[in-house]
Amino acid sequence: MMKDIYRLASSVAVWLGGPIEVDGKDLWPIPPLLEAAQKNLKRTELPIRHGTKDWVRHVLRPDYTTNGDLNDKRWNAIIKSLILLLHSSWFLRTWIIQEVALATRAVVLCGNNSASWEDFYRAVSYAIDLDYFSSTLPEMYSSMQNIERARRDLASNRCPRPLDLLASFRIFLATDPRDKVFGLYSLFSPSDLAVLELQPDYNLDVVEVYTQSVIDCITTEGNLDVLSFSGQDCLPAHSQLPTWVPDWAYQDHAKPLSPRFLSALSFGEHRWACTWASATGSSYPVVELVDDKKNIMLSGYVLDKVATTGGILEKDYYETQPGHPFLEINMLIKKSTDVFPKWEDICGVPNNTTYFTGEAAWDLYWKTLYAGSYPHGDEQQTKAAFEKWYKPFRDLRSVTDYTGDRIEEIRNSDSGTAYKVAAGVGWFGKMMYKSMKFGMSMLNNRNRTPPSKILAFHRTLFRTERDYVGISSRWVKEGDSVALFQGGKLPLVIREAEDGKWQIVGDAYIHGIMNGEAFDGSKCSMIRIC
Repeated sequence: MMKDIYRLASSVAVWLGGPIEVDGKDLWPIPPLLEAAQKNLKRTELPIRHGTKDWVRHVLRPDYTTNGDLNDKRWNAIIKSLILLLHSSWFLRTWIIQEVALATRAVVLCGNNSASWEDFYRAVSYAIDLDYFSSTLPEMYSSMQNIERARRDLASNRCPRPLDLLASFRIFLATDPRDKVFGLYSLFSPSDLAVLELQPDYNLDVVEVYTQSVIDCITTEGNLDVLSFSGQDCLPAHSQLPTWVPDWAYQDHAKPLSPRFLSALSFGEHRWACTWASATGSSYPVVELVDDKKNIMLSGYVLDKVATTGGILEKDYYETQPGHPFLEINMLIKKSTDVFPKWEDICGVPNNTTYFTGEAAWDLYWKTLYAGSYPHGDEQQTKAAFEKWYKPFRDLRSVTDYTGDRIEEIRNSDSGTAYKVAAGVGWFGKMMYKSMKFGMSMLNNRNRTPPSKILAFHRTLFRTERDYVGISSRWVKEGDSVALFQGGKLPLVIREAEDGKWQIVGDAYIHGIMNGEAFDGSKCSMIRIC
């Protein structure tokens, strides 16, 4: 019934609450962002100035700066007000999805301000494209993009598949966790609704609902794509879920590895190029449910074992701080400088070890961090963007390596005290020069650094016993197994449990085998997953 109400309504009002205040002033960010979007301005061309009087007024302000963008307090406040606006609980409630996705016309209201949904989304999308949200939680901006994608699909009579909706709106919230599934049924196509065994029924518990949703996805799609969301991540209240059943109520900050589920980053005109299709070729899943649907039998085989892991690349997020690649780099320098050297070692970068595909270690490294995608265009553009973004980490390591090596050299020298003092003074001078050079380079390039767009955040990089390299879940550890299952586009890292059963740890991208190069269907047998 609600589906028909929203679809037949002449207009749907989206009420976001009272006015957004920044520094005590009501600031509605949509008009200036919409104007900049219509002019297709780059960040280096912002903020917009309007005539001589406006220019003089801003120059005479004590907080005026000439660097533009976020260094201009007025424009900084506009972006902060947008971020605060998207903090509204409305954007993450599961039941609101149908309000906008099904509406013929929607109007966004906030205090005394209003905008059509189309203008509102264009302004927000423009800010996303300019990387203003890279320092905020992913759900802050991806919720908008997922709603708009569903809206466009439905307007074009293209109903998204149930799994695409479950994946896109996993970040949304619901008081009743079963509504993370049932709240999306109004967006399902009639053909999908006709074949789904699971129908809205609140006599079922969460485990039954989530388990049957997985079974329905596998049977209706003929693949194991849904298992990309399974593994060790779940809410404590849902710990009884089998590892092959995703916890749809868990907000995972790690980006999906499959291009299919990068809907908040890669869709329409923004779609990323990808170098792979399926690690098991065109195989079809063989599935059997056992033990009253508590376990699932899948046809596949263990390909390899994890030999080494390199630590987890963590990333912090800010509540209201506008995003900038420079801010992201500063954050990572503080938290993850020890991770990148380990990851480079695993890929063989220090010795430039050639990978089994014939690629150089450096190419193996950056391509793995992007999971085989090219978010900046083609291969050359993505490599160039990555090297610009990654340069500060390598420069900093050069400084720290020199410092440690030189101190050790002086300390172990057989020379007298006078020499050591002189060498120490020389070391200090050179270290200061290198540090200043590093600082100036960071400062000069702060507005030229592209966003990273890597998919490795909140994941670990690993090498297997057969020297395959890949990225996977943060929970992967040495001794885990890498398995290929018929109908699965991504390898799965699994862990042996009791009584011959296995648990899913997470999906994985493994460079060089993502187009079926390592898959051999004759080796498959039924593996019990609990």
